[in-house]
Amino acid sequence: MPIVRTVVRSLIAGALAVAVSSLAGLALAVPVALATPVTPAGPATASATVLAKASQQSTRTIGASASGVAVSIDSVSPQYASANSTITVKGTITNHTGEPLYGVQVQLDTSSTYFNARSQMSGFSSGEAYLLNPVSGNPWPAPSTLHSGATMSWSASFQAADQGYQKAYEVYPVQAQALSSEGAVLGNARTFLPYWPGSEGGAPDKLSTAWVWPLIDTPQQGACYQDLATNELASSLATGGRLNGLLTAGLEYAGRTSLTWAVDPALLSDASVMTQRYKVGGDALCKETVAMPASGAATTWLKDLKAGTAGEQMFVTPYADPDVSALVHAGLDSDLVQSYALGDTWAQQLLGEPFGPGATVASPSGGAANAIAWPDGGAADSSVLTSLARDGDVGTTVLNSNEMPALRTATGTYQPDDAVGSVTTGIGTTMGVLLADSGITSDLNAASAQSSPGAKFAVEQDFLAETAMIVAEAPNTARSLVIAPPQRWDPSEGEAAALLGLTTKAPWIQSVPLSTLAGKADKHAAGPARQSLPGSSRAPQELSRNYMNEVQSVRAGASLYKSMLYKPTTAATTTLEDAVAVTESSAWRGQASSGGWLAMSTLASYFGYREDQVQIITKNNVVLAGPSGDTPVSVSNGLDVAVQVEVRALVSPDSRLSIGNYSSLLTIQPGQTGLVRLPVRSAALGTTSLQLELVAPNGSPLTSTQSLSVESTRFGRTLLIVIAAALGVLVLSSLARWVRRKWHEGISVAEGESGETG
Repeated sequence: MPIVRTVVRSLIAGALAVAVSSLAGLALAVPVALATPVTPAGPATASATVLAKASQQSTRTIGASASGVAVSIDSVSPQYASANSTITVKGTITNHTGEPLYGVQVQLDTSSTYFNARSQMSGFSSGEAYLLNPVSGNPWPAPSTLHSGATMSWSASFQAADQGYQKAYEVYPVQAQALSSEGAVLGNARTFLPYWPGSEGGAPDKLSTAWVWPLIDTPQQGACYQDLATNELASSLATGGRLNGLLTAGLEYAGRTSLTWAVDPALLSDASVMTQRYKVGGDALCKETVAMPASGAATTWLKDLKAGTAGEQMFVTPYADPDVSALVHAGLDSDLVQSYALGDTWAQQLLGEPFGPGATVASPSGGAANAIAWPDGGAADSSVLTSLARDGDVGTTVLNSNEMPALRTATGTYQPDDAVGSVTTGIGTTMGVLLADSGITSDLNAASAQSSPGAKFAVEQDFLAETAMIVAEAPNTARSLVIAPPQRWDPSEGEAAALLGLTTKAPWIQSVPLSTLAGKADKHAAGPARQSLPGSSRAPQELSRNYMNEVQSVRAGASLYKSMLYKPTTAATTTLEDAVAVTESSAWRGQASSGGWLAMSTLASYFGYREDQVQIITKNNVVLAGPSGDTPVSVSNGLDVAVQVEVRALVSPDSRLSIGNYSSLLTIQPGQTGLVRLPVRSAALGTTSLQLELVAPNGSPLTSTQSLSVESTRFGRTLLIVIAAALGVLVLSSLARWVRRKWHEGISVAEGESGETG
């Protein structure tokens, strides 16, 4: 019996030990505080699989539980693992609790279960439960008390070979948990670890990856010469600025990544303005501006862009990167044609390369046959693509992959997707479509020059893991990937360079030019069945119809003003077209709409003021000294340019006045006055009104009008009769005097002759 009792006691003790061990492992993975303090698990519990639940406040990089402790992962080295890798994870832990923390530790967790799809990765990032194991080795211990408001850097490592990773190409989860001295979870952060087994796992087909690298900004040019709306470009083009960083990073990796530059010619034009003395701000009168010296940063940026991209892959947007969807839906296709023409002209002038329909296939633009369009956000419907093909001679369009998702198979099985597709436009042509991956675009959208190190790392690692997962979903199928960041992307230079660098380092990626994929699209390469584009559908944040109606009014004002200019220079008319195109920019979508309204109202005021400077200055009343006469009409030109206008006289159909033929067209030099003489005839005595107006040579009326009262009298006819009678009297009197003189002369002669005879 004593032996039996001893055995029973031993079994009970062993069972209790196992239970305690299990509870200790559970404490590491479940983010809740345990009632009984436990010691964090070490090597003895490293193989236990437990369920990890993230707190509601956690994110993939910075987790902050209700306890007020924030954890970040700032780096993973190497960024993808192999069988013999030692993975080192570094980050920070910050105390926001208001109290000091003692004995804080950071424990790494991972899993031998890899992700099967990108949707699982998204769920893991958002905090969904996932089976995780504490990695082998001791947690990182805080070397001292973590005071409130303080931040400590931490570092922990593990061996990839010890984690049960499969000998295959996959992506695995990694989590960092901050633990209290009692083992309670204070906060966590999550990231991904791609695994590359090398020759052991069999190399998958590489992913053909093409970058679109945007150099696009908010347009600044208005109608005033050498005047920009703001001076925001000055800092952006300078060292450390957004555009400077994008250009520097792009030039560094252009050759290795075969990236394709996407450039807005409006940016080139604005930068060229800054290479000389220029002005900022001002009103519709082009006054109240701030004078600025020539920008060395703008000069250098343009020079580096031109030299660095010579012979490189490039396409340009229409001028000011217009909201193509809004233009098409408002029926302003002619504006799209104009924007393309402006953009091609500026790009050729400042980059020295041919763009547009006249370009050759060897040019950076890819030539007319392969001309590439990139609507803002990659969103477009069938009507937009039709307009791009017809009005922009576009052969390939870059769209967001959400626009044309692959259709499910009949059995619902996974169908490997690809970036290359095609559509039939409304004019019967086939247009190639390159689908930029929406998930990666969303990841890149989180990049910001103001981001913390943890947030920047999250963008890079998520990007790398997304590309790895695309391959892992169908490793034996050759596919392509288009990477298109947001058009006005704002990463730091270092982050932009790091992202480009990842595509050169990842062994599952091969870089290809966008034109290579465009060539496949032009050949109508077969791809998965896709959802069709809608015939007409508003794009996200598309400029409103009310806004576009105002744009039409401003364009009408521009057309009227240009029509009245006499022999304007090309530079003057181009500046006006540029200014109108700026109001149609996609930069004014969403929360930036106030900038568009301001640009539009300023431009409308400019045209209104300029038109008002040409005025009729004739008196309101005219008296005709008879039934007809010439009435002078003066027109003043208060502008600094010559104008050409017509003076029209309008009378009602039942009016007693009529206007004869006259030369109505006036050419008036700057600051001068022109004169027109109206031949007016009145059929009756009295006062009659007519309307005078100025008309531009294109037939559009100007704002200057004036009513003219014409008073007809008979004083002129009476005066003529009086004058005629007076002349008659004068003639008769003169004749009588002449007759009398001759008569007297005759008498004198007769008397003389009589005296001589006697």
